[in-house]
Amino acid sequence: MGRPNVAGALDLMKHPRYFLFCCVISAVFISSCRTKPVTLELGMFTGSNWGVADSDSYFLIDKAIEKFEKAHPGVLVHYYSGIRKNDYEEWFSEQVLQGKMPDVAIIMEDQFDRLASMGILKELSPLMYADGRIKNWEYFPSAWVSGTYHGKQYALPYQTDFMLMAVNKTLLDKHGIAMPERNWTWDDFYTLCTKLTADENGDSVIDTAGVCNYTWQEAVYSNGARIFDEDGRRVFFSDSKVIEAVRFMQRLSALSGDTLFTQADFDAGKVAFMPLSFTKYQAYVTYPYKITKDVNNEWRCVTMPAGYSGNNISEIDTLLMGISSYTKHEKLAFDLLETFTHDTEIQTSLFQLQQGASALRMVSASDRVMSILEGKTDKNDKQYSGGLLADIMVKGILPPKFHEYTDDMVLVDSAINKIITEKKDAENSLKVLQRTLQVRMEK
Repeated sequence: MGRPNVAGALDLMKHPRYFLFCCVISAVFISSCRTKPVTLELGMFTGSNWGVADSDSYFLIDKAIEKFEKAHPGVLVHYYSGIRKNDYEEWFSEQVLQGKMPDVAIIMEDQFDRLASMGILKELSPLMYADGRIKNWEYFPSAWVSGTYHGKQYALPYQTDFMLMAVNKTLLDKHGIAMPERNWTWDDFYTLCTKLTADENGDSVIDTAGVCNYTWQEAVYSNGARIFDEDGRRVFFSDSKVIEAVRFMQRLSALSGDTLFTQADFDAGKVAFMPLSFTKYQAYVTYPYKITKDVNNEWRCVTMPAGYSGNNISEIDTLLMGISSYTKHEKLAFDLLETFTHDTEIQTSLFQLQQGASALRMVSASDRVMSILEGKTDKNDKQYSGGLLADIMVKGILPPKFHEYTDDMVLVDSAINKIITEKKDAENSLKVLQRTLQVRMEK
């Protein structure tokens, strides 16, 4: 065997085509060694969770994704657009059944307990402890608890909504009545409703009323009472606080007699007070939504009135976000969740781009948020000054989440409204309802 032609090989290596060939091979090799981009799947729906108009459903989502991707080079976030809220639960269930649950997803409150109990949602407590950025005290209590299952955290609040009392200030001014204080009570509420319920033209028909759409359940909450336990195994209709709330509703209902006042009357300036969610209240005071209402009326808001045994308590509704138990990118998924639910810039943008509120205390109580909200209203219109939103949310209460709650409430609502309208003895009637519901729950 002859010796290798070393000189010839060296000459070949000096050839321009050989050099180009080596460059191409090297580039292909280096490219193949690079890590492929990671894609996180995000589950979300278009539009508002609370049935109100949003200026751009995707703008906030895209803003949060852009911020996350900028902080995580090589990581992409993908979501399917065009999924409406009414279709989201079915779409989400299909993803779960197919083993394709998104890494991070919006979780409807009525789905949460079932998903957590099935082990579909990842427990967040160890991740939060290791990361150290997210603390429970940073959120309003009820909003935080909405993502808790059996003492463990499985989801975080993304947006929240809450009840407040909308006020027609124009009607109050007409009767020489000042706006209620934030700590007003049932007695204050009843006194004002008495003054505002009037036959203004002497035809024996009541023309203006103090309140419409105020429910017995709102009265129960503000009197420091509950009607179900969290698991739906016990009822408390015979509780003295519940009886007290129903009796108050009977007194309030008697003011307008047989005349039924509705939201249309409130819109027309014939009713002074009406409970509204924060998201829907903004339609009365912000542009462009305000132009659909009577622009001759000036609107304000205040806390719900406190019962004799309670406080200025409102019901809270929370939209949650969680992580799949089966995600292959746990740390990245947690960072994306943190961007949506804990990043102060994104949470502040909620008030600019959508109608929901942030569950973060420092955001909802900030001067920046007050400035944003006031900028949506008439000039110099101080709707939410003095930490009103934070005051309402810190006292917020969650409705029960057990599976049969909606069905049980249909029966209960009908029964208690009948007690109120037919002026039945509240204590005896509620004791009968207590026995009926308790037997039903024990079956």
